[in-house]
Amino acid sequence: MVQEDKKIKVTVCVVTHNQEKYISQCLGSIMAQETNFDFEVIVGDDCSTDGTQKIINEFAARYPNIIKPVFHKENIGPCNNLISVYKKAMGEYIAHMDGDDFMLPGKLRIQAEELDKNPDCAMCVHAVKQFDQHNQRYHKFKAKALPKKSDIPFLLMNFPFFAHSSKMFRAEYHKDMKLLTDEFLDCYLHIHHALKGKILYLDDFLGVYRFGVGLSTVINNNNHDYAILKTKMLKLAIDAIEYAGHNGVNEGIINRAKAKVYLRYSYYYLMKRDFNRFRAVLNNSIEAAKLGNVQFLFKCFSKVPWFLFLLARLRLLFIE
Repeated sequence: MVQEDKKIKVTVCVVTHNQEKYISQCLGSIMAQETNFDFEVIVGDDCSTDGTQKIINEFAARYPNIIKPVFHKENIGPCNNLISVYKKAMGEYIAHMDGDDFMLPGKLRIQAEELDKNPDCAMCVHAVKQFDQHNQRYHKFKAKALPKKSDIPFLLMNFPFFAHSSKMFRAEYHKDMKLLTDEFLDCYLHIHHALKGKILYLDDFLGVYRFGVGLSTVINNNNHDYAILKTKMLKLAIDAIEYAGHNGVNEGIINRAKAKVYLRYSYYYLMKRDFNRFRAVLNNSIEAAKLGNVQFLFKCFSKVPWFLFLLARLRLLFIE
């Protein structure tokens, strides 16, 4: 229980929208955490129309001093929902949670202790298990050979190497964040925080990321919506990288990061057989900076993209 005269160590910020199938497991996993400090849970619901709000209210009634719901009366979008809960956080650290993910035992205590011991780190992330909703099975979501501590150049060149719901960061480093637009990607938040300090990576499975649910899964099944979303996401990703450049990151690193993002998106367009966008985005990658063999191969065969598509389908070609 959180007592009024005690300082809150961690604020868990949960963002949710129409996740009645998952929000109970998410909140239950948070309340099952064993800690030696006080924490609060702020749940931002973006005007759900299913039973999500009812479940949140049930948890708030059971834990009135810990769980604090924020119910938006109209849909404000995932970005504004996230910012609204972050602004209400009273903890020294903020732990982000998407409403369809859940924690494993020890997460809050371990991450808080690690941040206490590593004042040079702005955030702490960890390995997660990935739950495939379609096949109902778990997969390990762990990148290989990650450094214990990394910095902003490593982050820019290795997106994404951690799940958003694995992140705990110092709340003080979020107060001066200025939004570029009302819409942004997770990478913008990560870049902003990484500009303040190092990234501490824990090679322990402390959470579960639920794969195969959410907006991106629905949109990927609709080619028209997919094209619109990907075009918007690409612009937002480039904006986030340029934000790092405006805050002192070396121009060479910025250009290579942009080239890598463009190359990755060109691959997405290739796999959707949208060959005109594939060529355009590939050219953006080449203009930004020279990368490795994959970029060179794409350039050589850009006039025969069907051949590249078949190689990719045969798993002879991939993007790291």
